[in-house]
Amino acid sequence: MNVMVVDDEYGIRSYLAAMLQGMEGLTVREAANGSDALQQMEAEPPAVVLTDIKMPVMDGLELIRQSRSRYPDAWFVVLSNFAEFELAQRALEYGARNYLLKATVTRDKLAEEVRKAKRHYAESKDKAAAVTFNANERLMVQNSLFYERLEGRIHNAELCSRAERLHISAFRAQAYESPSRFAVLEIARFAGWTGSKFGGHGDLAIYALSNVVREAIQRRNAHNELFHAGQNRFVLLDLGETDDARHAGTIAEVLAETQRYLGLAASCLIHCDFAGLDGFFRRVALALEQADCLFYEPDACVVDTRTATVVEADLDLFAFFQSVEGGSNGRLTASGLPGLVATYFELLRHLRRPSASAKSDVRTLVQFMEKGGFSVPAALKSELDSLQAARLADYKEPFARWLGELGDYGRRREEITQALSYIHAHYADRMTLEDLCAHVNLSRSHLSKLFKEQQGVAAMEYVEAYRLKQARMLLRTTRQPIADIAERVGIGDVFYFSKVYKKHYGINPSKDR
Repeated sequence: MNVMVVDDEYGIRSYLAAMLQGMEGLTVREAANGSDALQQMEAEPPAVVLTDIKMPVMDGLELIRQSRSRYPDAWFVVLSNFAEFELAQRALEYGARNYLLKATVTRDKLAEEVRKAKRHYAESKDKAAAVTFNANERLMVQNSLFYERLEGRIHNAELCSRAERLHISAFRAQAYESPSRFAVLEIARFAGWTGSKFGGHGDLAIYALSNVVREAIQRRNAHNELFHAGQNRFVLLDLGETDDARHAGTIAEVLAETQRYLGLAASCLIHCDFAGLDGFFRRVALALEQADCLFYEPDACVVDTRTATVVEADLDLFAFFQSVEGGSNGRLTASGLPGLVATYFELLRHLRRPSASAKSDVRTLVQFMEKGGFSVPAALKSELDSLQAARLADYKEPFARWLGELGDYGRRREEITQALSYIHAHYADRMTLEDLCAHVNLSRSHLSKLFKEQQGVAAMEYVEAYRLKQARMLLRTTRQPIADIAERVGIGDVFYFSKVYKKHYGINPSKDR
């Protein structure tokens, strides 16, 4: 029987191997990490694997996950420290048979694990049984196969061969031949939900979500599937579907049931077209990159890949934002901060830079404020640095709280604060002074007076100036026609737009572009 010991610490690895060497009928090999172990397994799969959890290059959890579909009969035992108990528990969920504490491992305990493995193989041979999994194990193996093919670790032939051997029906090549679609499903708060509902057990959370989604999509087509693409993203397969309305209807049903049964607000990137198994995995890789755009959308949104905004310009954020704000180097005031913060976050939403740059981009806003002479508290900067944001709005919320507590802004009439929030959220809509009055429940004359006193300009002048700032950002960062930009910021008449734009900035829109 072949036994492999996997540990990055040479002393521990050699000690365990020495204890095993004396046992009758064992051939013992050593590996320094998970990647080294997988390479050796390809030449000769071991019957028993003793593996550390925390290792460089590839840890024990990833080794078990990848081996689950390749070597389903391998008897994995994890080696753990007391501090790694939760990781050891996760390894059991991934398919490990047991865990041993490094500090208390003995030759007798190792011998017992070998005996268990031998009984396991003997029983399997006597029964001539095929590999069988429970529902959760089957899902884990299916996702493991999907991930290995997506990462290019195996080709289609190997994928189909393993799937057939393991009785996984999700990768029958002929099912992918007809033009089809899929959607990328993203759960923005998946980690929090996993922690609160399943004590951090990710496989149980994935299983619960998959049950709900698969039931919904398989009502349309029994061969539809859901694959876990890593972290909080899933690929929802809509086989054979080419009709826009039916595809959108399937997604709408999935989102409704995910909310109803799990309390999760899911978002989707839809209309991802493909044909063929190779085409499917190529398109999935591209769609997962495109799904980064969801970071700039609200929770529970649906984005069509065919109309998703394409980033057309990158720029020096600090210099560009200064130009949008009019190029003034004057000192900032508390009354002007709400509009400035809202404008900056709209700029980030327009640009849709990679979400990984968002934290750095938000720091640029802090720098802009400080250069304008405004003191940004250390507590706010610390909160922004430590924040793990699922959406751009997560970065905006600490600013809103801080502004609500801030001196002059804190003393502002609540109705004006509400009016500003309404303007910043709805500037692209057809908005009148009456709409603002209705929202804050003030008369026209009363709101006009309060707004002018506290903002220094009339309410509708503020609306127009805010719209023009958004238009300037779009003019300089996209190739959209000027008429479309005017419409997008809430000014329907392009001639009127050009007139007020030139009056405000001293240059007409086409030249400013």
